[in-house]
Amino acid sequence: MSCNAVEYKVISKSPSSRATLWFLGWGFSSSIEQYIDGGDADVILLWDYTSLSLTLDLSRWESFNVRAWSMGVWAAEVFLASRPDLNIVSTAAYCGTPRPADPANGIGTDAIRLTIDNWNEANRRKFARKIAIDATLTHSIEPLMTVRSVESQAAELQSILLAQSLPQPEPRVWDVAIISQRDRIFPPANQSNWWQGHAGRVEARDIPHWPF
Repeated sequence: MSCNAVEYKVISKSPSSRATLWFLGWGFSSSIEQYIDGGDADVILLWDYTSLSLTLDLSRWESFNVRAWSMGVWAAEVFLASRPDLNIVSTAAYCGTPRPADPANGIGTDAIRLTIDNWNEANRRKFARKIAIDATLTHSIEPLMTVRSVESQAAELQSILLAQSLPQPEPRVWDVAIISQRDRIFPPANQSNWWQGHAGRVEARDIPHWPF
């Protein structure tokens, strides 16, 4: 779905009262679903945070796991703050923080603004290389990013940046935070800065920004 609402896709594994809310990274779409494992629960993929309004009725599920990657960690934290009615069973954050515009705990406003101002096909290819690090993984990731237009991706990032200039919700304590030690998007040191005290368990893994 779109039109001033977060996009989503429901992947039903079987009749289930449980679902995993998967907040994907900026610029991606449901084309990434082949990499998502929701176990025996339904999976709800969420992407394009131009708006965090969700038109999907979640009342059919009794409980939820939350998984979030990169900018999706910020989106998940804001969304969950607006939905205290949801029965959240577990939360896990991958390669990101809820404060991406913060230069000490995320990427920083200047770096995000630079990405917006210079976003084009060539820089999208460079970005895919930064996510993957090695050429083989880049070859797999780049087609996933080109499903959406550069204009759509730039507009999304602009909206994310503007939203972070507003008051943010009180930080929640996530169950698990995965820090990517070879991350070239969210600096590993900044991830560590944030997650100390904001996660029940912190795991540092020798992975790039791509955690799948």
